[in-house]
Amino acid sequence: MVRNFAIIGQKASSTEDFILDDLPGTSGRLDVLVRCLRAAMLSSHGIRRGVVVYLVLLGGALAPRVVRVDGAGVQFLRPDERSLAVRMKKVLASRADAPVEVSAPSPWVTVKPGFAVTRGGFERVLADVDDAVPWILDEGAPDIREASGLGASHALFVLGDHLGIPEGVRASLDVVGARRVSIGPVSVHADDAVALVTNELDRRVAAARR
Repeated sequence: MVRNFAIIGQKASSTEDFILDDLPGTSGRLDVLVRCLRAAMLSSHGIRRGVVVYLVLLGGALAPRVVRVDGAGVQFLRPDERSLAVRMKKVLASRADAPVEVSAPSPWVTVKPGFAVTRGGFERVLADVDDAVPWILDEGAPDIREASGLGASHALFVLGDHLGIPEGVRASLDVVGARRVSIGPVSVHADDAVALVTNELDRRVAAARR
């Protein structure tokens, strides 16, 4: 099963112009997104090879821009926030994804093993996982533990940063029939929500094998 996570950073920097020693204050809260990346991609002493994470960056001079991290190709990914931010800084410094003209298609460009980038917003994510079953993490929605069909062979889980999911993204998800789930009665940080979804999926996989 391929697990896709898309985290929407409403002000997250689309360029490398942020200070590592002040990531929350200078990057549009890119720190929230890199913590979500860690929660989705890393297990204890390992990388989840069947996970793809999309970081949708809607802030900064090159916005909108998306970084795709594919666990099948990632190498030497460390779990600490600073190391992940350094990796993002190097990826975002690339301009290889610059379109020839504004209306030109912007393909994914691999910058480092497992890391690709493209110009464009959430529509790039939907096009890349066009056969995935979409799920929105939404407070007040039915509990994830009661959701049927969650273990689809190809699923996309969408959540927002500290500012939530933009209405335009919600509208796009409604068009493709996205279902809404919550991860419990108490609001948690975005990276904790990713960890809880991952744990629920792990439990279902383990139960199916028994």
